[in-house]
Order: sequence, then structure tokens, then C-alpha cells
Amino acid sequence: MGWTDEFLVWDPADYGGVHRFSVRAKDIWFPDITAYERLDPGTAMANVFEPYAIVHDNGHIDYYDRTELTVYCRLEMTLFPFDTQRCKVAFTSYSYDSDQFALEYANSTAAMENVFDPNGVWRLDHIEVEQIEKMYLCCASPFVEVHYTLIMQRIGNFYVYSIWIPSCLLSSMILAVFVMHPNSGEKVSLSVSNVLAFVLFQQIVVGSMPRSGDDSPVIVAFFSAMIAISCLSVLASAVVLRVYHHDPRKPVPRIFRWICLRPKHDRERESASVLTRNTDQVGNDENGHHDLGSPTKGYDNIIRNDTVDDPPLRYNGPTEISISDIEMIRTSRQNREETDWMILALMMDKVFLAIAVFALLGTLAYCGISYIVLVQ
Repeated sequence: MGWTDEFLVWDPADYGGVHRFSVRAKDIWFPDITAYERLDPGTAMANVFEPYAIVHDNGHIDYYDRTELTVYCRLEMTLFPFDTQRCKVAFTSYSYDSDQFALEYANSTAAMENVFDPNGVWRLDHIEVEQIEKMYLCCASPFVEVHYTLIMQRIGNFYVYSIWIPSCLLSSMILAVFVMHPNSGEKVSLSVSNVLAFVLFQQIVVGSMPRSGDDSPVIVAFFSAMIAISCLSVLASAVVLRVYHHDPRKPVPRIFRWICLRPKHDRERESASVLTRNTDQVGNDENGHHDLGSPTKGYDNIIRNDTVDDPPLRYNGPTEISISDIEMIRTSRQNREETDWMILALMMDKVFLAIAVFALLGTLAYCGISYIVLVQ
């Protein structure tokens, strides 16, 4: 920083050819230049004890000092961790207006020198400087302000390898939940593990970002969608397991038979129903045996085999059947019903898998398109 003080002008010939000298900054007039966005007054780093100023014979004073100044900037976190931030710092004088103090920025290469020290997190792209005059209600004359805008880009390699890639790989585990067979016994535990993992990743991301309610980062929307899909996968897994281990004594609802089950299973179920209805008509003949009825009832007794491909056997006379045969037939029917519930559960797994794939691809497409559109 430099300024001109008319009271510090001398002729070098009168002072032994001295063109400049150093003096303590507190011994001369010092402009009260400060930053509007400062959070603390700053701490001098260059001089351990107190800073010095260089006074020239024409009254120009150069003041060099390295000061740590903490300022606040509004951050745009939508594209985190590939965001570019514009941090504006306004310097002005609180005591002197434009009639008393002419504040200008040094339009030179030295003033715009980039001495930013790379820290692995931010990369300084360039610096923009502008000078404006601003009116306030307190004063008749405007105040001169010099605005420095720092355009910085975040180095997102760390977040790509530590958050984005692991979370994308973890999202594929949601699909593994529906690929896993219900008999494996790990469907619910895997889906719950996915929920906990995504919650952990979300907490890591949120902890590394400043609190901002003006915008919603795309990466936060991604994790929120993944947590929602993972929670739904837990419910879907519970429903699939409930259907897979359903009570075989209860038949599958008719609507699910037409939608999910193959016609062959419907024919087998109808065959089992016919056979069971015929066995319910069993009576005792004069010899104490069980029969299916007599031909005088007006119809032929039909006994079908277990497979629908074999032709039915027809008899015109009394047909004997034992209690063990009846129990075997009923057990066969229950086995078919149990198989139908299992098939229905596997079909539901396929439907949930298709929905999960669609949801994952939609979420990834939304994140990719948002990054592309916002960057442009």
C-alpha cells in the first residue's frame, strides 16, 4: 500500500543526499483503510515487533506488510466439489470521503502479482479489481471503494476418489439386494448396510461444506436420493421374503396368477383342484374300502396324474383309494401352492430390480445434467 503525505517532502541536498528513510508506521499519518467483510482486525506477520514504512523525498510512502485478514464470502455450493467461488473484498476508508481522500488501486503488474500459495484445496484463477464511488445517507460526498474479487477453483480430486467413486460403487449394491435369492438370508441385512453406508457418506460430505440455505448442492441431492432408494429396498426385501415364505395352505390371489405366474402352473393348479374335489367325495363301500362313487351317479370318475402332460385315466366302475393316497394328493397340492408363492416372490424381485435400475439411472442422469448445465 502506498500514499502521498505533503508534510513529508524534503530536498535531499539539504539532508546529505538522503532520498528515503524508514520510520515506524505509528509515528506518521496512516490511512484507515479497512475491509468491509473483515471478521477481525488482522495480524501483522512480516515484522515481529511493529511494522515500518518507507518515506521518499517527494512525500510518497510505501508500506509493505504481510497481514492475515479473515473475511467472509458468500459461497455457491451447488457444484460442490467442482465449484468455482468468487470472493469479493471491498477496501475503503471509514473516516475520509472522496473530497478528503483519493483512494485508487495501483494498476500495475506488481499490484496484480499472484503470490497465492497453492494448498491442495483451492487454485486461484485470476483477480478482478474495480473502483467505485458509493453514497451514504450520513455524508454529502461519496466514499471511494476498491473491490478485489478473487476467482478460485476448488481442487476436487480428493472428493472424487474419496466420495464420488465409492458412493457410485456402493449404489450398485442396491441392485445386488434384488439379485440375491430370498433363501440366502442376507437380503435385509445387505439393504440395511447400504442405508447406513449412504448416511455415513452424507454426513462426511455435509461436514466438509459450509452451512448454506440459499442453494442445494447436487451431491447432497444424490445422497438423499440414494438413502431414499436404500430405505425402499429394505421395505421391498421384507415384502419379498414375506411372500416367499407365505403359508402354502392359502392360494395365490387370482390377480397375481394372471400377472406373474405362467399358464402351465395354472393348469397344474386346476388339475390339483379337480383331483382334490373328487377325493372329498370318498365313501365307504360294503367291504370297508374307500371309493369315488358308482357309475350310477351319472358321470365317470376321473383320476389325474401329477403332471398335466399325461392323459387322465377313466374308469367306469368303483375305484378304491386309500387314506395315504388322499394325504399325498393334498400334500402335492400344498407343494404346488408353495411353489406358486415362491415364483411370485421371484417375479416381484425382478420388478423391484427394474424399478431400482430406473431410479439409479435417473438419479445419475439428473446429477450429470445438473453439473453440465450449471457449469455452462
